[in-house]
Formats: sequence, structure tokens, C-alpha cells
Amino acid sequence: MINNNKNNNNELGDSLLEVIISTVIMGIIGVLLVSSVASARPFADKMSLVGQSVQNLNSLEESINLQPYTACSPANTQPYAFAVPSSRPAPISSAFGIENIDLPPAMVSTATKSHPYFAQLVASNAAGPVTWQVEPLLPAGLTLDSKTGVISGTTPQPITAAYDFTATEANTSVIKSLLLTSSLVEVLENDGSAWVPCENIPVDSISQVVGDGATATYYYSGPQVNIGSVIAVWGTNNKSFEGSALTVTNADGQSFTVNNQNIGTAVGGYSAFATAATVQQVVVSTVVSGSPFHIDITKAMP
Repeated sequence: MINNNKNNNNELGDSLLEVIISTVIMGIIGVLLVSSVASARPFADKMSLVGQSVQNLNSLEESINLQPYTACSPANTQPYAFAVPSSRPAPISSAFGIENIDLPPAMVSTATKSHPYFAQLVASNAAGPVTWQVEPLLPAGLTLDSKTGVISGTTPQPITAAYDFTATEANTSVIKSLLLTSSLVEVLENDGSAWVPCENIPVDSISQVVGDGATATYYYSGPQVNIGSVIAVWGTNNKSFEGSALTVTNADGQSFTVNNQNIGTAVGGYSAFATAATVQQVVVSTVVSGSPFHIDITKAMP
């Protein structure tokens, strides 16, 4: 009898020990699961930002590919436009909320070209005035109107990031995280030895242009212009200096001639020109969590 009691006590002790061990193991597993979920969430958010960035860069690439080759110059360093899509889905419930599921991408403004941005935040089923807030701060140059929900301005900052927008009506507030991508477009041309940004293309000065109704001869100072080169001339409101791409048919060290019956005689002095390359490299880029993403587009003169 005594031995049986000892055995029973041992079995009870073993069972209690197993329960304790199982509880500890389950607790450790629980902590590990919570930790892994917590660490996986930022990774998932970053992957979402990457996906949105790539999608918007592809959209911008397609938009530029559909546009004809356009010569750039220091006066027009980014000759390609980008149609910004808008997003405003229909309300999906009868509750007060934020309708937007995303924000249209922005094109980064540069020192030579401004790209205004506009996006309208919309609150569904609002019975009264709505006030808006955002955290963190929007990219430099963009502001949110707290009364209208309009995001506007221009930004020099290429970025893809998530922003938390809060809509408040009376004592009710809702928060929604929306992604914003801003992309920088830079046009490069080959000067025969390297890719040069448009704003760094050498510029020469025009002193005079003489037109005879069929051709026009420009007198200039600067490096030799070659026959067959494509020239863009700009600087005044005169149509002789409107910036159109012109092909050189004759040239010497002081002048070059183009075929254009619409160009008359005019004095330049404050006008200028640049030789345009026949091939461009258009670089579309943005930044996600400090990491750069870019797409190279090659455009050739037809």
C-alpha cells in the first residue's frame, strides 16, 4: 500500500510538472508570436510602400513613352507632362468615414519647372463641417487645408510614404492611412562623351537672325554648329526665338541656316540656343524609406 501511494504521488508530481512546463512553453511561443507579428508589420508596411512606388513609376514611364520625343534645353529641362490620376471611390457604408483609398502621385518640382499638386480628401456621410489633420508632416511644399481637405502646393522632395489623415465631425473622429508617392523626372542628353542633364547643356548667344521667307540664318557666338544638328532657340516673344526644334542645313563658325518660312529678321542679343541630342535618357525616380528607386527611359528623335 505504501508503495502504491508513492507511485501515485510521483505520477501526480509528474503531471503537475508537465502542466507547468507546457504552460511555460506556450507562454514563450505566445511571446515569440507577438514579437514576430510586431516585427513583420513594419516589413509589410515597407513592402506596401515599395509596391505603390513601383506602380506609380511604371505609370509615369508609360505616360512619358506615349509622348513624342521633345528636345530639351536649359530653359525647359523637363519637356514631358504627366497626367495625374484622381481617386475618389463611392461610399461603401452609411457610417462617417474617409472615402479616399489612395492619393494621386505627385511630380517633383525643380528649379526650372514647377509641377503643382492637387488632391481632394472626402469624408462620407458627414452631417456637418469636417476638419482635417495629418501626421506626420507632408513632404516639403505640400500643405493640407484643415477646412476643405485639399492637399496642394509643389514639392522638391521625391518620396513614397504613408500618412495618417484624421477627419473630425463634432465629437467623432476617423483616421485613415494613405500612401503618397512623389517622383522626380530628369532628362539627360548625350554630348558625345557623357550623359548631361538638360540644365547643363552648353548654351550660345544669338546676335541676329535674317529670314528670307524660305530659310533663316542665325548669327551667333560660341562653339561650331554642325550641319544636321538640331537647334532650339529661345529668349524673346518673337517667333524667331520660340524654342522650336530646327535642323541645321548650312553652317560656318559664325552662323547657321535652317529651313523655316515663318521666321523673319530680328535682333537677338538676349536670346540663346542649345544643340539638341538625338537620343535622351529620361530618369524617373523616387525614394522609399531612404532607398532610391528609378526607371530609365530611352527616347530617340524620330
